[in-house]
Amino acid sequence: MTHRDRILAAMRGEMVDVIPFVPRLDLWWLANASRGTLPEEFAGMTTDDIARSRGWAIYRMVPGLGDVAGIDDVLHRSIGLFNFKQSVHRWKLGGGVEVNATDEDGMQIVEYHTPVGVARTIGGVTEAMKKAGSSLGWVEEPMIKEPGDYAIAAYIFENLEVAPAYEQHLEYMAGIGEDGVVAVNGATLAASPVHQIQKELIDATRFFYEYNDNQKLIRRLAESIEVYFEKVLATIADSPAEVVLWGANYDDTLTYPPYFEKEILPWLRRAGEVLGAKGKIVATHTDGENAGLMDLIRDCGCHVAESVTPYPMTKVKIDEYYARWRDKITIMGGIPESVLMEETATEEEFETYLDNLFASVVPGDRIILGTADSTPPDAVFARLDRIAERVEREGRLPLSAGKTVAGDRVARTQAAATAGAEKDAAVDGATATHLAGARSAAEQSAGARSTAGQSAEAQRAGDLTAVQEALVDGDAESLVKQVHALLDEGVGAHEILNDGMITAMESVGRRFQTGDAFVPDVLLSARAMNEALEILEPLLAAGGAEASAKVIIGTVEGDMHDIGKNLVAMMLRGAGFDICDLGVNVACEEFVRRVEKEKPDVVGISALLTTTMPSMGAIIDALGEAGLRDGLKVIVGGAPINQKFADDIGADGYAQDAGVVVELAKSLLGSRLSS
Repeated sequence: MTHRDRILAAMRGEMVDVIPFVPRLDLWWLANASRGTLPEEFAGMTTDDIARSRGWAIYRMVPGLGDVAGIDDVLHRSIGLFNFKQSVHRWKLGGGVEVNATDEDGMQIVEYHTPVGVARTIGGVTEAMKKAGSSLGWVEEPMIKEPGDYAIAAYIFENLEVAPAYEQHLEYMAGIGEDGVVAVNGATLAASPVHQIQKELIDATRFFYEYNDNQKLIRRLAESIEVYFEKVLATIADSPAEVVLWGANYDDTLTYPPYFEKEILPWLRRAGEVLGAKGKIVATHTDGENAGLMDLIRDCGCHVAESVTPYPMTKVKIDEYYARWRDKITIMGGIPESVLMEETATEEEFETYLDNLFASVVPGDRIILGTADSTPPDAVFARLDRIAERVEREGRLPLSAGKTVAGDRVARTQAAATAGAEKDAAVDGATATHLAGARSAAEQSAGARSTAGQSAEAQRAGDLTAVQEALVDGDAESLVKQVHALLDEGVGAHEILNDGMITAMESVGRRFQTGDAFVPDVLLSARAMNEALEILEPLLAAGGAEASAKVIIGTVEGDMHDIGKNLVAMMLRGAGFDICDLGVNVACEEFVRRVEKEKPDVVGISALLTTTMPSMGAIIDALGEAGLRDGLKVIVGGAPINQKFADDIGADGYAQDAGVVVELAKSLLGSRLSS
């Protein structure tokens, strides 16, 4: 079989001769080419050249800068619109929309002049971003920043003109030939109109406030975007495309289950039905934490779950993915980028991962091995060669249980995994006993203070319960009202904060950690708490009350991701910590300067890109060299980070997600926390 035949057959769920191996090299190549660190043996070679030289299959999916004809094809990246060489459609602005664009160091400032108003975006790819492996760039300023911007975005999308580009696609496919497969993009990289608003048009954190507060505006804009989506869907359906990538980037905290089911699932199913009826294979890019979305993605109607990223980068192990998805959807990916880097996986850990991988995907149909999300810029390239070697030796299908790997090592690993699972179950059980829902926790907390015959204290406990419930519900108006009422009754600000608001926010944090609350729940509760704190803080200051501890937090230089950092900051603030948020793209020198000035108890450092991980170690070293580590605790976190990396760079703690950070900070500070 050719690579193309093998991949397409595996995507359709057929048993092939050997597991296909398709490492995604584009981000690795871009970063190393930009840095001047491309291995000498690959000098002058493209990613396709490298794959062919190794005998690996090619899979063209989310395109990069080399897949556009010029700047005009990526000028509108900040509203999620691209024209790629491999696409089967091209779009252009219609309805008299005029554009004024300027470039500042790789970032395009674009003004859209429409009959209903003017809106601006800023986005692009700087040289630093290229060195970090970013191929499509970053949005610094999204289009929607105020209510009037919704109408402008709606006008732009409902007036987009779409035309077939079948010849350019066929030419592109001819360049790949039998060496691989080309996946064309859908309307955008979003799965649905509302997902488009979330991914491309509004700040990631603000979206959840808008989704809660401005549903009418969201719905009206989604209807306009749907006009464009339908045009593209029809064009793709009649095209010569074999594989269509519809939608990308799902995470059970950001595209949380109820939201996914309501806003994303219907469009995935529609794309699967319409395109499947025309013989197309529909893939969706699942890169992210999928633990809470397993059944929804399995039943989404797509044929391929692309860029599946399992444990240790996420919570779901590859054996669970395969067991739960194999009957309905082909898994593409399965090799998390963290196991390709020596900073996050030793050689033994890498080999052990492969042992378990082969043992977990018996009999081997519906699996296409690939790096997920992509081969990281700092990958040990020899590990890709090693994967290819083992696929050739152990990936002949059908696989047989017990015959795929060295048995002793697998047995040891499975025993360790079982022990780990039992430990996790014990932790989950302890958490479950600790948590009986937000309101019950609030009632228990308030009830503990209530004693029989003491009606005044019982009334006060009831009032504190109302505070807690309002905060858990994210009802800022009710919370502010309750706080004012308690103050009028003579209840102290310190008691309202500690026994009412912090107790409730801790409950929200525990629910988030166990998957019973989602990102919007945390954000809305934090917003409500912040509004109430505006009332309490002057009183707390006048009474001499101090925050329990001070935390400085920021995302490292070269990394623009912020929602995870924002959640951590909100969790800590909700637990009574004083937070100094430095934002994103924070230089090492700025961390040192602010630590020296603010004298915090804790520094939280976030990184979402593998290329920016080394900055964490540099910051910790710089703090030590400046004599600032005495008593200072450093916590690191982010998708590519693990405990090994945290230990290696000298961090005091590693937070897998925002749900654990409060307890981690408290445990590190211990008796230093004020009561």
